[in-house]
Amino acid sequence: MARSLTALKRETALKIKKTNTRVDAYAAQIAKESEDVQALMTEQMTDLTGKIQAQKDAASADVSAADAASMAGFEKVMTKVADELAAAEKASDNKFVKLNADMAAQRADLDKDLASAVTNINDSIAKQAALQDGRFSKTVKDLAAAKAEAATQVKQARKDFATGLATVTAQIKEMDFKITGDVQIIAAEVISHKAAQNKVNRHVTAEITRIETLMNAQKTENIKARGAIKEIMNKNKKEAHEETAALDQLFKKKIAQIRSEAAANTLAARKDLTEKTEEMYGKMADAQREQLARNEDAATNIATFSAESLAGIASAKEDFSMRLDTLTNVVAANHKSVESGFEVLTGVIRDFKEQGEADRALIVKQNAALAADMQKAIIVAIQDGEAKAKAVADRSRARLVAAEKSMLVEITNTVEDYADMTFATIQGKHPKIADNYLSLKAYAITANGALNTYVGQGKGKNLSSLGDLLLSIGDGADAPVEASEGLSPSATIPSIFTGAEIKIDNSVSKVNGLVVEYFQAVDSCRQRWPMGLGKYLLEKLEDNMVLKGVLTVDKIDDKSGNWVFVNGHAVGLSNKLNDFEGLAVRMGHYESTLAKLTTALSGKVAPMPEPVYVPAPEWKGN
Repeated sequence: MARSLTALKRETALKIKKTNTRVDAYAAQIAKESEDVQALMTEQMTDLTGKIQAQKDAASADVSAADAASMAGFEKVMTKVADELAAAEKASDNKFVKLNADMAAQRADLDKDLASAVTNINDSIAKQAALQDGRFSKTVKDLAAAKAEAATQVKQARKDFATGLATVTAQIKEMDFKITGDVQIIAAEVISHKAAQNKVNRHVTAEITRIETLMNAQKTENIKARGAIKEIMNKNKKEAHEETAALDQLFKKKIAQIRSEAAANTLAARKDLTEKTEEMYGKMADAQREQLARNEDAATNIATFSAESLAGIASAKEDFSMRLDTLTNVVAANHKSVESGFEVLTGVIRDFKEQGEADRALIVKQNAALAADMQKAIIVAIQDGEAKAKAVADRSRARLVAAEKSMLVEITNTVEDYADMTFATIQGKHPKIADNYLSLKAYAITANGALNTYVGQGKGKNLSSLGDLLLSIGDGADAPVEASEGLSPSATIPSIFTGAEIKIDNSVSKVNGLVVEYFQAVDSCRQRWPMGLGKYLLEKLEDNMVLKGVLTVDKIDDKSGNWVFVNGHAVGLSNKLNDFEGLAVRMGHYESTLAKLTTALSGKVAPMPEPVYVPAPEWKGN
């Protein structure tokens, strides 16, 4: 109900009037909608609990003392219903009403920050221009110092403005995509991603443009300015307005480029999560219909699915979890690229310890933008899958009577609760992934020569995407592992659908660096193998990299000793695959490579060999 009311309010919201000069008008509108939904939900709860109490009172008046036991049982049931309603109201408030109120407050802060940044850069540019005018320079005691101060002020204002644009774009898009997804889920009507993107982009552009129009002044607001002085000041403000507008276009172009590259890098992982969300939702809906059909006399017991249905749901949940893990880590692995883009865009060097207070505050805002983009990628992928599956489920339920429909649990909440639970566990899997990837990297390096020869003989397609991945890892072996912060540069990240803070270890480490390197390699390979067997093998490899890895140590016919090779079963094949055995490496060689990689990760430097001196006479070279 709360989701539906919130979506309805957002979709039917009136346009902001042109006479409204509040920079946070959109945020104020969302806050008002949240208050209205809260009032409606409270009214509904009061009505429901009133009816429950009325039933209690009516039953108490009609039941005689001989039926005291029955009355006690009835009251217990009614109390249980009331308690469940209260618990549901609290959960709904936290997930929708409170979350939307928090979102409105956050949006107001974003709008005000951007407004302040626009005003500051406009004023700073105008001030710097004034100091270049001889008529104003004579009023300043130390002109050189004033010019230096003005240049510093413009530089900082530029940083603030660029960061404000990047942050407000990321966070408002995340908010609007979520609302758009909610509308699709409620209506069970799916629009294309491009259509949803166009809708959100129009809204975000309108909000930012409105703030800039209000705050990018073209004339001085100094009421003391008169005559020629005012004319000069207005000329400076006009030039500052034009320069601010030019910077605005430059920054927006760069922001669009950064966001476009990041989105392209996550496209394959997002599609996979959408597919698995739709599959999990569909299996839950099928199980409900099946149970309803088989248990017409006990339709309320819809949570007890058949063993077969439960197994299907469990398998779908596992696939969903793996794809959610992959998308989250792919987004995180792309953070370094986005951060580099932010450095070019804003001029803020991302060194938290070395920067001053103002730049550290900007880094925190940029981190919030990174988190918002991660949220958006995950939310869009899951909601697309939910909307598609719900459309199918609703059509299949069309012939059910109203009473039967009411017995079906709301699967959307189940899916989203499971997503939040899974999301909170992702970083805890990093040590295992890093360990398994280090082993796979050691194998890829050791077998690199044999792999290249194998591909050169025209057999590369035999290994499909796995051969591509192993060659990519082996060929890039010389690049050192860079320490990374993991899922986020911040100490906390919000959960996907409730907004609750999740504590994470954001310390920079080589373990996280290995995870980043692994997901960059896998995602790059996935983009080259978007379907069929290649995609299947990569998914199975990813699944087992969180568990026992994909390598095995075994004997090989006609060869002595132990050998290391890829386990065919671990990558979803029904047999070992002779090609993998043909590319096996000796255990001793593998261990030697692994030891070198481990030493490099620890930062230890191999000792230099002792110099060898040859006594006279010197060798003449003959």
